[in-house]
Amino acid sequence: MTPSLKDFSPRFRDRLLDLLWRQWTALGVTGQASPWRLTPVDPEALLLVSCTLARHDARLFDAILDWLTINGRYLNVQRVRRLVSDQSFKGEAVFAAMAAKTSTSAFAVKWARSTQAPDRKAHSGSEPLFFMPDGKPLPILHAPDPVFLSHGLVRELYEKRNVAQPFGTRDSATLLLKLRALIGVSSRCEILAYLLLNGYGSPRAVARSCGYYPATVIKALAEMEESGFLVSRMEGRQRQYSLASDAWRTLILGDVRPRWIAWPALFSALEQIWLFLGVPERDEQSPLAQASSLRRILKTSVSDNLASCGLGLPTLAIEPHTGEALLPYFMTRMNDVLDTLDKLGYLTGR
Repeated sequence: MTPSLKDFSPRFRDRLLDLLWRQWTALGVTGQASPWRLTPVDPEALLLVSCTLARHDARLFDAILDWLTINGRYLNVQRVRRLVSDQSFKGEAVFAAMAAKTSTSAFAVKWARSTQAPDRKAHSGSEPLFFMPDGKPLPILHAPDPVFLSHGLVRELYEKRNVAQPFGTRDSATLLLKLRALIGVSSRCEILAYLLLNGYGSPRAVARSCGYYPATVIKALAEMEESGFLVSRMEGRQRQYSLASDAWRTLILGDVRPRWIAWPALFSALEQIWLFLGVPERDEQSPLAQASSLRRILKTSVSDNLASCGLGLPTLAIEPHTGEALLPYFMTRMNDVLDTLDKLGYLTGR
């Protein structure tokens, strides 16, 4: 019997939430037995996809709030805003509420613009923040949290649970946070990480993969080359940059050689797929109507993002699967994506 989207959706959600738990555990959240170990985690992309997915796991959501009060100073807030715009993440209002709730005097200026709620004139009233497994809003039994309510989101009062700690330094999963602690929160951390894991790259490739404006990366690479630790050469019409010595790779990564994943592109694709599956009326559609709607979202940015994120999987072959035949093919391929991600937290190499 051909599996249905109705059966696939909760399994897809649970596997995505497990992935988020593993990555947040690697960054310092407690309470998960199998943390992500090797492939570096992207804190901003992880936070933005969590703004959507963690609404289906209130325990994870509040653990992230705990983490932000401890480690929030290592987030690149400008990059968060850039990813929201560039990759069309849908959790901007949730992120603004989280920033307002966890902003402290120590980094109030850093979070100032992010704590402003997006323009909600097009919406009326408030919406529930959390949802139960069946998609219904999580009941509110007491007075709602005033900070979240001011951002149009209704939830119980948040109380710190002390389930987070400073990020660890032993695993390459925290590579970006370690670089930020060492040299400061800037685009240079992502640039250095990209070159460490990929060996070389053009400014355009680095900007696209890391979620920065090309002009930002071009300026940073030119200045970094003046240090003598980076070198460049022309290949055709592109200038390629690389580290001047492999000693950097050994110093920072040790013996492991993790794969580079463009998490903004990957998480954006997975978020869009989840939002497609989470439409309440989806189960009432015919398989043909479901396939038609699915084909439209895959043809936007989802298919391209999955192809370019670095997982190394074949491009989604949408056109050969006509009509409702797209559904089983799509579900098989999404399982391939999640199976590959399950392994990346443990395996080295490329």
